[in-house]
Amino acid sequence: STLAILARLSLSVMAQLPTQRAVLVRYFLDRPGVSLEMASSIFWTNPPGRCTSVDIKNYLQEVGILDEGITAQVRLDDFQCYMGLDALDPALKTFDFRDNTAANPGRLDIRLTIAGPEETSKPAASSCTMAPVGLFALSMIVGMEAAMTLSRLRDNSVEPSFAVPFAVYAFWIGGFLQLLAGIFEATRNNIYGATAFTAFGCFWLANGLQFILTTYYALPQDPELREHQPWGHLIKDAYITLFILVLFAQTLSMNRVSSLIIGFIAIWLVMAIISGWSEGFTWAKIILACCLSAASFYGFAAELTNEIRHKEAVCMWPVKKEMDEVFGAAGKGRALQPTLFQLRRLSGSRQKKAQREEI
Repeated sequence: STLAILARLSLSVMAQLPTQRAVLVRYFLDRPGVSLEMASSIFWTNPPGRCTSVDIKNYLQEVGILDEGITAQVRLDDFQCYMGLDALDPALKTFDFRDNTAANPGRLDIRLTIAGPEETSKPAASSCTMAPVGLFALSMIVGMEAAMTLSRLRDNSVEPSFAVPFAVYAFWIGGFLQLLAGIFEATRNNIYGATAFTAFGCFWLANGLQFILTTYYALPQDPELREHQPWGHLIKDAYITLFILVLFAQTLSMNRVSSLIIGFIAIWLVMAIISGWSEGFTWAKIILACCLSAASFYGFAAELTNEIRHKEAVCMWPVKKEMDEVFGAAGKGRALQPTLFQLRRLSGSRQKKAQREEI
């Protein structure tokens, strides 16, 4: 019958059509604890029958697996080892996928290595450093706080009306400006600057709010709540001092200016704790506040000058050459996780895009 003839013709034509080749590409990051068993995979449809290292590299770049800062090695089963795609001579080694189909796909095992900081050029910063303005805010508010403390020790040394601007500056300059600097440093992956400035900023936001309430609104109205509580301040300042000591330990591998500033803060807080019971330590606190203000201002001037001149025009005595910022130390959180995410997301999305373009 006519239908039987058409069916035989269709089968004959389909038999003559070339079978679509397929290769399963398995890829994983060269990291401790990561092996081929943890690899992600993607199907490569219609690869060249005789595939070279150049073909593999072009495909990996096309689907987004291979990107800038990442090198790829392909497994050579004959030798039970991996070799870099750039080092593999196409004239000496090819991969035969002519007989591999979707039912019996070929296999490529790819090991990816992310280049370390010493192997890649330093990327351009997405935003400038806010450490200079954070250091200036710290210098200014500590100096103003020393003047306020002096006014409580000696009448007429500082006008009582100085409390009015001090409350506002404590909130906005000591608090908000340092917090803003910390947020900007977080965008630069400056883990040390972000931690220090956001914490300092929140500490001074709390102090500034308290000064505003007591100065402008005479709150709290209950006299008992307005009394100085040395033990309460001891608990608060003890936690802050422990926080500062952790920061100080990190500065030992950064630069001496950072160590000086954080060291002054730690001693200043210890004097603040003891001054609740002794007026003599209050004087010591004022002297240390002046030293801290001067050291912070030096850090501000050095950081700003060196950033603008693109060299260490003002000495900061770095422990390591790369630690050339006063409050600068990069974190590691932006290395592995985003790369894994991009490898898995981009490979799938770009493969689908390529398939749509073929259609």
